[in-house]
Order: sequence, then C-alpha cells, then structure tokens
Amino acid sequence: MKRLVLLVGFVTLVAGPAAAQRSQNIEFGGFGSWWRFDRSFLIKNGFGGGARISYNWSDRLSLEVTGDYIATTNLAATQNITVSTISGAIVLNFPMNDKLTLFATGGYSHMVFGKDPPYAFTQHLVNGGLGFRQFIGRRVALRGDVRAQYRPDNPFYVGLFTGEVQGSLGVSYFFIPPQQGRGFNTNFQWYWGAQGGFLLSKTNTQPYAYDPIVGGHWLITARRTALYVAYEQAFFLADAQAVIFDPASSNSSVGPSFRDVTFKDVRRLMFGVLAYPVQKIIEPFAGGGFALMQVLNPTVDCSSCTTLGEAVEASDRVHDQSSRAFFWIMGGLQINYSSKLNVFAQYLLTSSAANFLLQSNTHTLQGGIRLSLGTSKEGITERH
Repeated sequence: MKRLVLLVGFVTLVAGPAAAQRSQNIEFGGFGSWWRFDRSFLIKNGFGGGARISYNWSDRLSLEVTGDYIATTNLAATQNITVSTISGAIVLNFPMNDKLTLFATGGYSHMVFGKDPPYAFTQHLVNGGLGFRQFIGRRVALRGDVRAQYRPDNPFYVGLFTGEVQGSLGVSYFFIPPQQGRGFNTNFQWYWGAQGGFLLSKTNTQPYAYDPIVGGHWLITARRTALYVAYEQAFFLADAQAVIFDPASSNSSVGPSFRDVTFKDVRRLMFGVLAYPVQKIIEPFAGGGFALMQVLNPTVDCSSCTTLGEAVEASDRVHDQSSRAFFWIMGGLQINYSSKLNVFAQYLLTSSAANFLLQSNTHTLQGGIRLSLGTSKEGITERH
C-alpha cells in the first residue's frame, strides 16, 4: 500500500506542470555558454553567451529560438575568430515536481564563422540536447542545457563529419498572460507599429555581420490573415566594403577590372500577407511577400579614374547594383495585451539577388509593438 501511495504521488508530480510552463506562456532567457568546437577546425574552445525566446505551444511542447555568440582564436592564437549561431528547436518538457523540469530539445542551427579565411563560412546543422529548469520563483528559473550539433560533412576534410558541443547556464523569466476567455478581438483592425532589431548581411568581400535595423509598419487584419506593409532602415556600425566589376579599372583591393565600394545604410520597403492560424492571447504568425531593398549613397573608389567619363561610368555601375527586389518569408510570436495593443518578436529571411552590393540572403531578428487606431470594417447601421 505504501508503494502504491508513493507511485501515485510521483505520477501526480510528473503529470502536473508548473504554472509558468503551461500552454500560451513565453520564456525569455539569457545565458553564458562554453563551446567545444570540432577538432578539425583547430579553434580554441571557449566561453560565449546568448539569449533565447520560447513559446509554450502546450503544457508539454515548446518552440524556441536561440542566438549564441563567441569570440575566440585559432589554436596558434594568430587569428581572431567569431562564431554566431541562430537555432530553432522543439522542446519536450517533463516536469518532475512543481519546481524542477527536465526537457529534451531537437532542431536546426545556422552557424556563421568569421571574419577572415579560412574561417569565413557558414554551416547548417541539426541539433539535439538535454536540460533542466529549477524554479526559484513563480516566474523565474535557473536553466541549464547541454547541446550537440552535427552535420555529415566537414569544410576542411573530405569524409569527416562536423560535431560541436555546447553547455550553457542562465536564467529564464516566464511571461504569464491574462486568463483566456476575455474575448480579445484583433479581427478587422488597423494597426500601426514600430520594430527594431538586427540585420545579418554580407558582401562579396566581407563575411556576415550584425547591424541595427529600425522601422515602422502598417497591419490590416482580417479573421486569420493580415496585410503587412513596412519601411525599415539599417545603420551599419562600420562601413561595409564590396567590389563591383569595371573593366576600365586598373586597381582595387582584389585586383584590376574591379572597383572598391563602401556604404553604411540600407533601407527596404516590404509588402506581404501574414497568417494567424491560432487566435489566442499568445499566437504564432507566419507570412511572406516581396521587398524593395536599396543601398543608400554608395561611394565608389575612383582614384584610378583618368577621365571624367570613366568616373561617370563607375558611378553609374555602382548605382545600378544598389537596389533590387526580393522575396521574403517571416515567422514570429505575438502577445495580445488587449484588442488595441500587442507586442511581437519575429524572424525574417530575404532571398538573394545577382549583381547586388549585399550578397546572398539577409536575416533579421526583431521585436516591436503595435497599436490599433480603429476598426478596418464598418458595420451596417442603417437600412436604406
């Protein structure tokens, strides 16, 4: 009988998740980390840090996005190396009692190595790990993770796989929304909002770098979809360097037939449609559309120009490569504080384009706020 009582008590503890981990809650966290890199990379293991945001889809299942950063060197300490990682994962939670939760994770990691060759490349890996949360309050918990990342090939040796291991320890804060059932209605609203975050981009001579980006947007909601229009501008912390092809050039940082270009501001205008499949106080959203992106005031190095016509042609060439149209996709989470006010976090990926000063895809991680200025649908108040 005593064993049966103990068994029932244990099952009850496992079956009852902590309030902070229930459906619709959001976890915000920061952490310090220790990285062990693949031995073939000849990179020193070291300490870094990062942040995460996680959405509790249900009492047992969470979706989370994590950003990591570490600055280290090669084993000979002759080259500085930075590693930036953005990861997405599914988290399976297993509460042990009202204070302790164990969990398992699995997902995808995008790693960016820089800044100079041979450490100027990206990697796409699968990840998996184990961890715990020890609650020290209703909303605050200590969190520890051990995670491994893997891909079947290696950038330096044919026939070898790539494996990275990370351990982290930090603190998480849980946002617990108001009780469901208040009837927050976000349908058919005109929202005006502002957002800010970081743009991850690169050129044909420089690796990926993070720079701040801010902007505003206009959102018109229907029942489960919305029209999205946004204007944003990125301000580079250091002048970006690129080259353009010009057969008249006799010298550049990469040799003849190219010209060096510098710039520090990029703006984009976006149009698209978002979908809100689950209409709750905390709801995920996703969408896509197209964008017009423009590099502002690019400066071309014409120190080797011998005639005015050559200088004008060089200027025309750089301006021809300073704007392009792109496709974009977006995913994120929105918290509805009321029918008028909500906050959100989102990730945005743009396509690449040939002959553009920014090379390859760009990645954007943002947070922001929206305020409704009224309904976008007028009801019928009088019969004629």
